[in-house]
Amino acid sequence: MPGDTRYWGTTEWENHVQLLLKRKYRIPGTYQHVPDTNGDHGIEGYAIDGTAYQCYSAQYWTDSKSLYEKQRNKMTEDIGKFIANATELAKLLGSVKIKIWNFVVPYYSNKEILKHAKVKESLVRNTTVTHADKNFTVSVITEEDFLVERQELATAGLSSFDVSFQKVPQEALDEWLQSANNVSLISNLNSKALQIVGSDSGPKLTRFRLAIIRNYINGDIVLKQLERELPDTFRHVKALKDQKEADLDTETTTLTLVPSAMFNEILKSYHAQLSKAPGLSENATRTIANEAVADWLLRCPLEF
Repeated sequence: MPGDTRYWGTTEWENHVQLLLKRKYRIPGTYQHVPDTNGDHGIEGYAIDGTAYQCYSAQYWTDSKSLYEKQRNKMTEDIGKFIANATELAKLLGSVKIKIWNFVVPYYSNKEILKHAKVKESLVRNTTVTHADKNFTVSVITEEDFLVERQELATAGLSSFDVSFQKVPQEALDEWLQSANNVSLISNLNSKALQIVGSDSGPKLTRFRLAIIRNYINGDIVLKQLERELPDTFRHVKALKDQKEADLDTETTTLTLVPSAMFNEILKSYHAQLSKAPGLSENATRTIANEAVADWLLRCPLEF
């Protein structure tokens, strides 16, 4: 589905989108942020190329239907403002004619919102407002339409890649455990888990092994998302992991710690390295660090 289900507050989302737009239209004067004092008149910014933007982050939605309904109602309201405030908008825009009205949302999952956009598009075309182009278009876009700008913000430390906690479904865990491709990985983990947790801790041992596998699966999902959304940051993270992995042989032979303490020390040190990488939230940093240590336990770069 387009976008990301990460929660955004209404003001937080608008502020973030404004940063993206100011990166997109980097030449001063090509983009104008429209403050919402006394109402936003259906746009929160426009570019001299005739593209307008209206941001919206739905709050407290529970499923695809409720998200669609909130987005539909907001689009209806804002297009209504865009028509009703024709006189003010004509003064604000001057010679600029709005050709594309972009409804910028974090995420959408129901194609009905695209159909509704076409209904509102026709509504505007059938009016006599002078600030809209005769071929006026309504589109629904997400942060995925600003991947270059998002990477620039992350590199500059003005934005961060964040992830919400996602529990690995039991069926995904079972599938991984039953895959023939993972037999040797599970065997590696079993022997190391005994060293880390101890042989006399049955239930604790099981919880540890399952936690490591969940960290590995969840981290892999997050890394693939990072590669799609922030490829430069992903390459930086991968280089850090490769370097840390290359250092593990020395670390594991020089650290005079019991396996449990060594495990915690390596996780802590790698987390500290990742935390210096620009563009990663604390949640993402923790998830990626957990994935790396899980991967090293499973494949054997981390030995005791």
